[in-house]
Amino acid sequence: MRSELGKECRKLFRQMMSAEFPDYQEDKKQVVPQGRYVWTRQHPSGIWFHILLIIHHSQDMFTTEVGWGFDGRLPGHKLLRNEMHEIFQRPVSFRSSVFWSRKDDWWILVLRPEEHERAILYQSDSIEQCLPLVAPAVADAARKLREYVLPAFQKIVQMHGKNNVQETEKR
Repeated sequence: MRSELGKECRKLFRQMMSAEFPDYQEDKKQVVPQGRYVWTRQHPSGIWFHILLIIHHSQDMFTTEVGWGFDGRLPGHKLLRNEMHEIFQRPVSFRSSVFWSRKDDWWILVLRPEEHERAILYQSDSIEQCLPLVAPAVADAARKLREYVLPAFQKIVQMHGKNNVQETEKR
């Protein structure tokens, strides 16, 4: 992604995380490749949840990943397609788009996304034309995280949280 667009994307995503997901803190201790930014929350149940912003290294687009675990460290990434049940079985990180799409969805920050995807004689739009596309894309990402990811995290708490594990052990 072009640097000016990347900076705007990071800025607006940070603002969105502060406003929409205030329990998550930017987590610069995680070891992740360049272009990935992590926010982490420790749930009262003892489970750690992660939301990642991933900025594409060469194209004007971004996506999100999510993950969960028991020790605060970002778990290993898994490419999921039809194995949705694995999300709930053990700690894993994965693209959040598995909840709403059967493909690897990215928010594309160009005026002609269909040409961009085909890459047929595509000429990059100017930064000035692309910057206004960032805010609606980040807002859409926030909506999808709330709508799809938070309920999945709640299900993980129900299945694996300390209180639920203790209740199961009593039986």
